[in-house]
Amino acid sequence: MKIDLSNPLIFNKIYLPLLDESKRYILLYGGRDSAKSYFAAQKVIIDTMMKSYSRFILVRKIFADIKDSQLQTIKDILKLWGILDLFKINENPIRITFIKNGNMILARGLDKEAKTKSIKDPTGVWYEEANEISYNEFIKTTTSLRGGIIQEILTFNPELETEWINNYFFPAKESYEKKDGKFNWVESTRKDAIILHTTYKDNAFCTLQSAEKLEDLKIDKDLNYYRIYTLGLWGGALEGVIFNNWKIIKEVPERARLVGYGLDWGFTNDPTAIIAVYLEEKKLILHEIEYAQGLSNLEIAEIMEAKGISKNDEIVADSAEPKSISYIYNQGYNIEAAIKGPDSIVHGIEKMKEFEIKITEQSRHLVHEFKNYRWKIDRAGKILNKPIDDWNHGIDAIRYVVLNKLTIKKTTMTGLKDVRL
Repeated sequence: MKIDLSNPLIFNKIYLPLLDESKRYILLYGGRDSAKSYFAAQKVIIDTMMKSYSRFILVRKIFADIKDSQLQTIKDILKLWGILDLFKINENPIRITFIKNGNMILARGLDKEAKTKSIKDPTGVWYEEANEISYNEFIKTTTSLRGGIIQEILTFNPELETEWINNYFFPAKESYEKKDGKFNWVESTRKDAIILHTTYKDNAFCTLQSAEKLEDLKIDKDLNYYRIYTLGLWGGALEGVIFNNWKIIKEVPERARLVGYGLDWGFTNDPTAIIAVYLEEKKLILHEIEYAQGLSNLEIAEIMEAKGISKNDEIVADSAEPKSISYIYNQGYNIEAAIKGPDSIVHGIEKMKEFEIKITEQSRHLVHEFKNYRWKIDRAGKILNKPIDDWNHGIDAIRYVVLNKLTIKKTTMTGLKDVRL
């Protein structure tokens, strides 16, 4: 059988370069009716037919959803191409076999005990509605894929810019997003990933009725939905975001001076965050050293040694755990408690905002915090001068250093006063 890739009745031209793409991750995102999932199914079918060995896995958050989405799309394409009889299709369990070479397409839901690691020698994964999958679920899945060359396709709508996918794969949106949605290729922050943005205008098969419905979102003044589902732009921008004066950089500049390390304790529910704070003129340079749950004090000390934190470097830790501070101190580290007061959180935020903030691209969790950390909003929609107690572990660690090391402090009965250095 021959498949004519130039046939506009079969393929959308924008996706064709991805048929031969060799990078590990292919991200297809954007608006609705852009045919991104349809192309993913086409690629899975072609790989199954053309390669000497192929074992693709269809993955969704909920296993039951695969039948009516990925599986049905593949069946529709096989029928349209007139090759349905060349495949053997089982629906329980889901298994599609190309009879000629024995290559298979299998399925796994992340709500089931049988994970992708139970599949022998997979060659690829297609995550449909990838934004429904948590970061931990993705990491467990992608790291379980072992063997030869593996490719993973992620298809999704950019519903929230706070999603882990944005933090993990994308640069700052200001570097590539266009307000009219007219852009396609996005350079990922990862060398092993390629990103394609599409809207209904990139889909030659989108019906006039579908296009009009998507454009009606603008008329209905539902601008967030219009941005997401029509223009394919990151949506859900948060009101009351605290930090806007920050950028992502490749690495810590050579001229930057280490001020110290901030340490925010965590264990069961919250992560322990260790952040290196540098100063370059009036710029705060931030680099994430560690950000993980379940770390004992012994493990924290071992990580500090492994990550090159010197016994002479200054460390400022949350004063809420004096025993933990004492333990790290007894390991020979130069650690002190953060100075706190009734207004120290807001005061620390104000001091941080006096600097231009730059965060290294490796600091994935810290970037996520800066995107999400915001002021509380009351029921009337009024933004309060009190931050939410979330997305703040790394930021708290930074705040400790800023207040202890970049401000001369005088403790008073009413809180903290400062004199700029």
